[in-house]
Amino acid sequence: MSVSEQRSGSILAVDFGNVQTRALLIDLVDGVYRLVARGETRTTAGFPANDARLGLNRAVEQITSVTGRKLLTNDGKVISPEQNDRSGVDYFVTTASTGRTMRTVLVGLVPDVSIASARRALAGTYVEIVESLSLEDGRSLEDNVNAIVGSRPDLIFITGGMEGGAEEPVLRLAHAVQQALRLIKGGRKPAILYAGNSALSQSMRDMFGTLATMFIAPNVRPTLDEEELEGAQAQLALVYNDQQAKRGGFGALTRMSRNGVLPTAQSYNLIVDYLGQATGENVIAVDIGSAVGILSAYIDKRVTTAIRTDIGLGHSADSLLNVVGEANIKRWLPFVTTSNQIRHYALNKALVPGSIPETIKGTFLEHAFLRAGIDTLVEASRPIWSKQLGTTQNALTPHFNTIIGAGAGLTQTGSAAFGALLLTDALQATGVARVQLDEFGVVAALGSLAYANPEAVVQVLESSSLEMLGTVFSVSGVPALNRPVMHVRIKTSDGQVIKHHVSGGHLWVYPLDIGKTATVDVSVGRGLNIGGKGRVKVTAEGGTVGLIFDGRGRPLPLALDAQGLAAQLPMWIAEVTGNPPIAIADEWLTEAKEETSALEMEAEDTIRKAKQRGGLFGGGSRRKPEADAKAKGKKAALPEPDLDLPDDEVDDSKAAIQNELDDLRRR
Repeated sequence: MSVSEQRSGSILAVDFGNVQTRALLIDLVDGVYRLVARGETRTTAGFPANDARLGLNRAVEQITSVTGRKLLTNDGKVISPEQNDRSGVDYFVTTASTGRTMRTVLVGLVPDVSIASARRALAGTYVEIVESLSLEDGRSLEDNVNAIVGSRPDLIFITGGMEGGAEEPVLRLAHAVQQALRLIKGGRKPAILYAGNSALSQSMRDMFGTLATMFIAPNVRPTLDEEELEGAQAQLALVYNDQQAKRGGFGALTRMSRNGVLPTAQSYNLIVDYLGQATGENVIAVDIGSAVGILSAYIDKRVTTAIRTDIGLGHSADSLLNVVGEANIKRWLPFVTTSNQIRHYALNKALVPGSIPETIKGTFLEHAFLRAGIDTLVEASRPIWSKQLGTTQNALTPHFNTIIGAGAGLTQTGSAAFGALLLTDALQATGVARVQLDEFGVVAALGSLAYANPEAVVQVLESSSLEMLGTVFSVSGVPALNRPVMHVRIKTSDGQVIKHHVSGGHLWVYPLDIGKTATVDVSVGRGLNIGGKGRVKVTAEGGTVGLIFDGRGRPLPLALDAQGLAAQLPMWIAEVTGNPPIAIADEWLTEAKEETSALEMEAEDTIRKAKQRGGLFGGGSRRKPEADAKAKGKKAALPEPDLDLPDDEVDDSKAAIQNELDDLRRR
């Protein structure tokens, strides 16, 4: 038996985001897997380094400085398996959300059947659907070929035909794809993923084997009433890994990692599914990063994941504004502002994705974008949830027993209580729910580990890797303002009894520490409910915040103007955090002047040009600059960069984009 088999596996799990690279060291402590140490630094997959391994080295060096364990060789490779002197690790797993999305063409027989299943299979991968072909669109062979060639895809996903069903129509559509591949000259050929009638699998291999990289998955729609997505999602992860291997130093990482580089969003799909199955309860996790927004929910024994590459607080801030609209930003702002001022903020965030707000106004803007982005993800998921629950769609969010928030916008507010408030506001939580924050990016990293060591995933999740904020009790309905609407009785484990009345339009927090529980009995007034009940009695968990009682009502009764919001928002923040209310200056509530500076116009032009070239992938560190500086002072030697990087538009244009940005900043 080898040394690594005796130890059962130390683990280095790394997640590469658009701004931050996070490394986690997981090992056995008293026979149980625990998060031992972590490192975090700026992602270096983009310009100017163009090598993700540099960020990996910096993050791992932080772990080495804390634990004394050498994890890398002198040329920057992960030592594996673990050695007798405790150097190295037995497992090295990686996930990533960095880089541009895969441009994808969907091909199927019927939009509401095979193509609909293909869209749901794509939910766990970073894709942009640029074209969809079916028998119902009525286009000729020539039109279909031109549509494929003109869309410049990275992936063509072919579905259609139930098991034992149609073959000829599927082959006819595949023939159009074959003709298009023959016409695509230069550059990188798109990958082909086939997940249709299995009787055609060999025909597909014969048709595309010499033209493109081919992936075969089980039929996503074996019968009209059955849907099987897991096999296609596993193959999509391999496609994503294949794409990542050709950019930014990821080639070497895919060879070192046990499972290659898997999409971060798939981690949320896997982990939320595990938590839901383990508890038998509804679970929701939301992550708003710099460039991508992810919402994964387990409802009624099924997990669904929504990914939006146009919802983010940094790289995608300008796109987020276009998606949600100015009105949905203003509904969270306790001051008067103009369209240009909101646009200016979004453009600055896109130019400097890792920047943090420096003013009170900037902080409110940041959180307005955050809340509006999460709300958009919820609205996009609501029809699916209603179908799963067999209910008509309404304005209220379904009840989730566990809520998990991730992303710097939620985890790095400086106050755990404020993070809980942001999550509660944005999701419009109903009923009684445990609220947790994933400050260390554990969920993102654990998805890839689930394939290699599921036991470790279970044990790490059951430990204190996620920060427990506490339990929130939310009233639904329209409560009477400033009148008692929640009658609360708390009995602690040491026998203390606390009674309190929560007024309509207000919040109240009872501090109950991590690891402690209390029996909580809450009744609400006429016309109100907590998770559909007029009274609930539960054993509630405490946390870094405690027990939060929300008497504001659902839907949340936000004021309709800046003056009303100036009274509401600071009061709610103060009630949750215990800090004095934020002062809103009188001049902030007067009419703002509409101005457009030359700098704003030039910034907008720079963003537009960058998007045309494929996007902005650089970004500064959002937190702990001293840690970054320390890491930069001790760079490990790296091998020469791979020479097989793709010659695509994005990589070719990065130097030009950076020159434009540097010139703009100097002004």
